[in-house]
Amino acid sequence: MAIYSLHHSSVGKSTQAEAYTAAAHIKYITRASALSRVAGARMPTASVDAMRFLRAAEDSDRKNARVVDKIMLALPRELNQQQRIALVRAYAEAITQGRASWLAAFHEKGKDAQNPHCHLVIRDRDTQTGKRVFGMSEKGSTEKLRELWEEQANLALVQANKEARIDRRTLEAQGIGRAPTIHEGVRGRRMHKARRKVRSRSRPARNSALAKSRTRTVDYPSIDNGRSRCAHNEQLRARVNESAADYWQAVDADAQRREIEQLRAIHKPDGSSAAALRSVYRAYINKPRPATKRGKERGRDQEWEPDD
Repeated sequence: MAIYSLHHSSVGKSTQAEAYTAAAHIKYITRASALSRVAGARMPTASVDAMRFLRAAEDSDRKNARVVDKIMLALPRELNQQQRIALVRAYAEAITQGRASWLAAFHEKGKDAQNPHCHLVIRDRDTQTGKRVFGMSEKGSTEKLRELWEEQANLALVQANKEARIDRRTLEAQGIGRAPTIHEGVRGRRMHKARRKVRSRSRPARNSALAKSRTRTVDYPSIDNGRSRCAHNEQLRARVNESAADYWQAVDADAQRREIEQLRAIHKPDGSSAAALRSVYRAYINKPRPATKRGKERGRDQEWEPDD
């Protein structure tokens, strides 16, 4: 099943934790243990050369410049490797309009065989003029990236004669009545599989460049209630996989509980309800009964149905 997942972030010269963070990111995503293939345009694709390229670019940027944008994409498992490469290339060229630099690292082997994804790095500068091409720092740029990926991925699935499609909208907007799962991570799955207990604690986090303070403290224990991401997703899936028999059994149990409560109120009423029950009974006894077509009244204790 094709899934939609796109994460967009940036590396700024004045907001990065350490200098040359963009180059360090290239080293990380092109590590031999994870890399299946690399592609790119208007910049070197070899790891060392790409790192050198981004260091030089960062040195030439102004003090508050945006060095690169990072996009992580979940690749459709319905496509083969060559079709995925063609999809990412088409997406990157649509973003850069054939004028800006980009590099894509594909992770599709080993532990990522069932979770193929791509790390796309884009330097949103025209290689000839130095002007921005896509406008990554503009408001709404992430939504534009999300919309473009949906269009390109679905086009690739159509061309490959696959019925699967991806949808960038929320589950609620799609009319799907379930809560979305959250990203688990490889280490998290290993710990959950080994039944290792997870200890949640507060952690510091960096704020955006426009925030009043540089860091904040995230109180994770109050967010996750001591549960791991895997445990949270398992609980959501258990709710989704509830069978129809379980549902109707719960409905019947609730109806039976209500009936028992009503019977208990009749046979053992409290002082306040006894008078009310007697008045209801008297109203029932004295209620006029419908007459038949022959003008005869039915007995008060006789069951009846409407005449045809």
